[in-house]
Formats: sequence, structure tokens, C-alpha cells
Amino acid sequence: MSAQTGSGSTPLGIEEVVGEVVIPPGVTGPDPLTMDVRSYAVAQPAGIVIIDTGMPGSEAGIAAAVEALGGSFADVRDIILTHLHQDHIGSLFAIADRAPLAAIYAGGPDSPDIQSPRRIRPIGEGNAIQDLGVFATPGHTPGHVSLFHEPTGTLFIGDAAASAQGDAVRGPEVFTADAGQAEESLARIAGLGPARILFAHGAEIESPADALGRLIGGPPSQG
Repeated sequence: MSAQTGSGSTPLGIEEVVGEVVIPPGVTGPDPLTMDVRSYAVAQPAGIVIIDTGMPGSEAGIAAAVEALGGSFADVRDIILTHLHQDHIGSLFAIADRAPLAAIYAGGPDSPDIQSPRRIRPIGEGNAIQDLGVFATPGHTPGHVSLFHEPTGTLFIGDAAASAQGDAVRGPEVFTADAGQAEESLARIAGLGPARILFAHGAEIESPADALGRLIGGPPSQG
């Protein structure tokens, strides 16, 4: 799905890739849980950026997203992994092989635990990859990062939050490494007042800054 956003600035070209992950019975409850999982191809000044590589087998969808931006894998310069979970890194080897010019990045504490075909460059608070500012948002994993395109107010939130039924929600507690850190991270990125949030799990929502405010003001998830 193609989307552009702009707040009086040059629109940001984004292509979304939607896949699916099935959580087996007994992990989050007695029944299996099917969740969408989203990766993004983003047009940037020095080349296309891929944010997360999805489940294994996602390379065809990511290739289509890159092509929809008018490029090819030869134009991909950066691959950013929001965190180390398999549904976000599953196609890393396939994408890295097809995009040999792309640098690979992940949050510092997560990067040693991610298998990669070439060196992962650790990133953290205050770094920037092209026009995307890096925010350390630990909690879901120790090295979880979110990415903010300040000119358009677009936040790529990874798994720091998800969306369901048109509102922002927390992810299942079983997948959260440190719930206290996760709450602190949510409060920090809510302070950015994003005009738009692109989730790794769940579709875009209206009034995302208000939704984050409601989320951090409510009770922690018991899921």
C-alpha cells in the first residue's frame, strides 16, 4: 500500500508490506493468535530505507514495495531492524543478499543477538539514518528502537505499541522484556506528538498522538 505524508514539507514516500505471524496455542492464551506484521520501504535522499524485514519469505513483498517507490534493490542503502524478534528479522539474509549496498542497523543491545550475513552497525539515541532520527525505546527488547521523520512528524514505532480496533494498544506482556522500561519509552515517544504512527502490528489510526496519550494514561496490559 502506498502512502505519502507531509506537514507543509516534501511528502515522504512510504510503501507498506503486510505479512502474517501465527503465535502457537499456550503462548498468549489457550488458542493460537494470528497477527499482522508490517515492514516499510521508505524513500530517502540517499536511497531507499527498509525498516524491518518481516517473516521468512517476505522478500517478494519487500521487492514490490521497493519497485513501487521507483527503485530496485540496487537503490536500497539502509536496512534498519527495530528489534531482534523473528517476525522483524526473518528475511534479513534474503534482503541483504539482494541489496548488497545496504548497511544494516539495529539497536546496540540487540545487535549481538541478531544473525546477519554482514556486520550490523549498532545504533542508539541521537543517531540518524538519512532523515530518520533514532530513538532508543527499550522495553519490548533491550535494544528496541523507533524512528522519527521530524519534517513530516512520522513515527515508525516498531513494537513499542501496536494498534487494534482503531486505537493504540500494548503488545502481549509475554513478549515484553521489561514492562517498566516499555512504559517509559511510550511516554518519551508520546512527547514527540507524532502526526502519524506506522505500527509493526496493526493498521494506522486517526489522531495517533491522542491515542498514545490515552494508552499511557490507562492501566498496563494484562495480556
